[in-house]
Amino acid sequence: MKKSSYQRELVYQNLTDQLSEKVIVSPHSQASSSKYIRLFCMYLANYSEKKSIQEVDHQVVKDYFSYLTKDHKRLSLTLTDIKKSMQMISETLNIELEQSMNDFSLSNSHLWNKLK
Repeated sequence: MKKSSYQRELVYQNLTDQLSEKVIVSPHSQASSSKYIRLFCMYLANYSEKKSIQEVDHQVVKDYFSYLTKDHKRLSLTLTDIKKSMQMISETLNIELEQSMNDFSLSNSHLWNKLK
């Protein structure tokens, strides 16, 4: 059964509230953190079955990273946005990122090939 947009919106709001409570933000980074929270929760509501932040595991974060790198142009994201979003999720949910998801150097050909 396909989720209705209303059901997805409820899940999104719930996830956003949960994640917002967990994220430790300084006042000067409030706006960008909010953007990354919304982006991640929108992904969860639309592309996963997760209904709680506690259900998010390493595989979900890995899939999210693939989504960001594949759809960065459509989402109007910069490399900095992707990096900050991944750092926020990693720190907030205490999920260790793989080296390829944490390395934004020019030598990371795995990442750069995805971004073409």
